[in-house]
Amino acid sequence: MTREPVFSRRLLIGWIAGAVAVFALSLYFMGGGELGGADITGPNTFSSSAIGHAGIADVLQQLAIPVVKSRSNSLDKLSPGSLLVVAEPQRTAQTEETIRALLKAKTILLVLPKWIGAPSEQKPAWVREVGEGPMLNAQWALNLVAPRGEIVRERSSPTWSTNTLQIAPSPDQPVQLVRGDRLSPIVGATQGMLVGEIKDRDRKVWVLADPDIISNHGLARPGNAALAAALIKALRSDSGSVVFDETVHGFVVRTASPFLLLFRFPFVVATAQGLIAIALLLWATLGRFGAPQTAPPALSAGREGLLQNMAKLVEFTGHQDVMVKRYVQETVRDVAAQLHAPRELSGAGLLAWLQRVGLSRGVEIDCQDVLRQAAEAGAARRRNPASLVQLARDIHQWKGEIVDGRSKHPHDH
Repeated sequence: MTREPVFSRRLLIGWIAGAVAVFALSLYFMGGGELGGADITGPNTFSSSAIGHAGIADVLQQLAIPVVKSRSNSLDKLSPGSLLVVAEPQRTAQTEETIRALLKAKTILLVLPKWIGAPSEQKPAWVREVGEGPMLNAQWALNLVAPRGEIVRERSSPTWSTNTLQIAPSPDQPVQLVRGDRLSPIVGATQGMLVGEIKDRDRKVWVLADPDIISNHGLARPGNAALAAALIKALRSDSGSVVFDETVHGFVVRTASPFLLLFRFPFVVATAQGLIAIALLLWATLGRFGAPQTAPPALSAGREGLLQNMAKLVEFTGHQDVMVKRYVQETVRDVAAQLHAPRELSGAGLLAWLQRVGLSRGVEIDCQDVLRQAAEAGAARRRNPASLVQLARDIHQWKGEIVDGRSKHPHDH
């Protein structure tokens, strides 16, 4: 005999499909990593705000230039001819160590910071307002490559006296420029350089003083997008890619303990599903508490087992009085047949004849009294099974004495 399954086939398929979907989704998020401490409205390629750099990354991709938004190990992602872009780093002790390690790359475009923005409450990916950032931040970034350099901000539009790229930019005022003896002008004016070059043996660093050339809001101004694309093409080779390092903006892939990941989104969804499945499994399999129940005895073969089952069945139906009454009547008929009672006798006449035969043979039990008690058997006797059993024994003893003769030996009784 087979048992019914705990879950239906449709429910089981649904559980399996859900588990596979959650596992695939978890792998997707695990591959993307975790962005720790990142500002999606700041000057980075993940930001679509006015001061963000998502626009220049999209422009380069439209020009079929490979773009990598690096969140770890940026130097390892530089192939021969590639360009590393470090755009508007923020001043922290950890950032300075990171940038000094990144400056080992052969070709670098360093973009100095200029603006700071306050995130919008209505639109989280935008900025509510933009203002000038401290010049100390820009000076700090410049000192990483040109310790004797100087930052200047011009409130008037400069006239570009030097422009090797032959594209005139139009940054917002104030225009941020740099000065320094180690910097060679690529795009510059008498007040300072918008783009300066530093050559150190086999390493080349270009410094873009004003980030408006590559920022989202600056790309809409005449010449800025063209100049930004020209800068990128001048620094990279045809087979190289453009790697935007975003670790300086807090976009860092953090490695966490696998155990702790089980309790963090989205992995907590799979954890909860697994716990629910275990709970359902235990619920379906643990049917008891405490000591195990005694197994029911096996059905015994033979006459004894058959009689016991019949007795239980009679007891279950509640017809013991009817069975005893019928047994008494049939026993009387059987005795009359064995003693060859006259055929014309029946009812009271037959009972009188049997009574005379019994007296002649010394039978002590009165069959008429047994028949009367059997006829009166009802609810009272059903509540007292011992009286019904006594009737059956009396009629059985009466039959044995009247047919075979009464014996004085106790065993025969």
